[in-house]
Amino acid sequence: MGAILYPLYTVANLVLATWSISLWQHSHHANILLLLLVVAGMTYDNLIVSLGRLINEGSFLKLLNRLRFLLHDLLIPLLVVVAVKLASAAGVFWASKPILFSGCWTITFGLIGLGLVTNLKHLELAPINVAGSLRYKPKNSKPPIPTIFIALLVGVAGFYIWREIQWPWMFVGTVVMLFGNALPTKIFGSLVGSAVDFVFILALLTTHIVLS
Repeated sequence: MGAILYPLYTVANLVLATWSISLWQHSHHANILLLLLVVAGMTYDNLIVSLGRLINEGSFLKLLNRLRFLLHDLLIPLLVVVAVKLASAAGVFWASKPILFSGCWTITFGLIGLGLVTNLKHLELAPINVAGSLRYKPKNSKPPIPTIFIALLVGVAGFYIWREIQWPWMFVGTVVMLFGNALPTKIFGSLVGSAVDFVFILALLTTHIVLS
């Protein structure tokens, strides 16, 4: 199943990236650029998982997978800034305060630094075959606390946007993403996670369009 779905996810993310580029060319809005970077990381992630069996187990595939985790650490924290900017555009009272905007960048850089220090120093990868796909995953899997924290921040912003302009989809997309990624990877691998991550970013992009 993974041999079919991961290439489809890759194509879907490429479509999302192309759409984001088109939006960026028309608006040059910072949120679109930040989301485009995240989508680029997601596209790479799904592409490498798609090609895992073709490349085969070894140091090269391990390096490509290490870059997956590096991009995750670099790019996912940018969603904190995106969430605050979207909330500000929706007129959420607390999101327009200058100190909060500065604070969200501080949190973002802090999360990036934490992820880089943790993974560059301590990340040990092992090959795993799940749902017909070959990839590398951390030997010592721990709950992705920073990612959960980011998702909760986005969810809070999405809730306030919902309350402010009656647009629930950023909040709903976050809930779907959290639920999907909570499913056991031993059974589903990252198949469900990749799908709900796409839904999550799509919800953020459509929220930006509604607020533009």
